[in-house]
Amino acid sequence: MREQPETAQVLKLRYLGPRRGVGFEFYPVRNGERAAGIRPVFLHEIDAEFVIALIRGRYPLTDPETGEKAEAFDPCWDNAIAKPIWQDICEELKRMLPEDPEEQAFVRTFTEWLQTALEAGDYVTVAGNL
Repeated sequence: MREQPETAQVLKLRYLGPRRGVGFEFYPVRNGERAAGIRPVFLHEIDAEFVIALIRGRYPLTDPETGEKAEAFDPCWDNAIAKPIWQDICEELKRMLPEDPEEQAFVRTFTEWLQTALEAGDYVTVAGNL
């Protein structure tokens, strides 16, 4: 029997609505499956803006699993993003210096998760639930 994926850890900064509103789940993939041993992260749409903007700026991208070209980020579906793209994004996130201490901590927490995810997976997928 196949194990159920772990429930995503919800990271919140500004979002005040229901527990699982509109947003994005981030999870690493290894050998075509969700990577074991690392919990996915869910960011509500308002809290994900900082990273989604960085992702959108890199399109068009090639899906690391299928080799198909994606012209734009799809907030309603899975977006598999290659490790080198994430590594560049991770470096940008490290250079971000928000003035707000809570925002600094939020970006740092996501960046640390992303670094761990990149070690665990071949790539990271962003799944939108819009």
